[in-house]
Amino acid sequence: MDIFILCLAIFLVGCMLGYGLEVLFRRFFSAKKWVNPGFMKGPWLPLYGFGLLFMFLISFGLTNLFPSIHFYDPTKGYGANVYDLIPIAVMGVAMNVLEFLAGLIFVKGFKVRLWDYSNMKGNFMGILCPVFSVIWFSISVLYYYAAHPFVTEFARTTYAFMFGDHGAGAHFGVIFSLGVVYGIFLIDLVQSIGLFSKVVRLAKDSGLSKRYEEFRIEFRLKKEEASRKFMEALPANKAKEAVDKTGDAIKEKIREALFIDPSIEDAKANYGPDGRPLKEEEK
Repeated sequence: MDIFILCLAIFLVGCMLGYGLEVLFRRFFSAKKWVNPGFMKGPWLPLYGFGLLFMFLISFGLTNLFPSIHFYDPTKGYGANVYDLIPIAVMGVAMNVLEFLAGLIFVKGFKVRLWDYSNMKGNFMGILCPVFSVIWFSISVLYYYAAHPFVTEFARTTYAFMFGDHGAGAHFGVIFSLGVVYGIFLIDLVQSIGLFSKVVRLAKDSGLSKRYEEFRIEFRLKKEEASRKFMEALPANKAKEAVDKTGDAIKEKIREALFIDPSIEDAKANYGPDGRPLKEEEK
């Protein structure tokens, strides 16, 4: 039971950290605005929670299951070695399986695509693709060498704080707080499964989402036109144009190598004007 409660704490931390990363990524790189990246209303993404928990359990479990093998552990003076390929490979496979199962549950169960790789070459059901499989393996390497020592120390410190150094007794305040947070989490989960699609459908039926999208596109086009005219007036614009053309040519080659149809922007039809995922019947 003690280990189970510790796993709940690690899962919750992963949910919140993943949410923060997704919010920042969409604000500064993809959507260019503040967007709630998940289907729930609260600050958590369960996929990241399961990901962090699985990577921790795999790394920590293999270390304890095979004590004679000196896996990477800077706290014990063990550096990187060939045996590290075992936990890294297992974590990479586990993360791809997790992504596939999560995507399949939402596509088949809720008729929602939280992500869509249908336009990526070599994709499987639009849920998995080679590019992101490589990314998951890269994340496994990054986690194993950069984050796992800190996650392990966090787990040990948290366990000692909650249950004492030898599991003597639970810290009532921590267990109670964890229970309250999980209560909110579960309520949010139950409500979000049924409500987030209804909100999107209401906005769509009323025409608000369509008018908002038209206004947003018109504003963006005017902004781009004003920016283009300003840049054309600058003396150094010719050199910048040459650099931009070279960059665009490189980007186009990359898109041709990765996408089935480079002219189609992947997965845009799966999201509403607010950046939230749409159900199949709402598209």
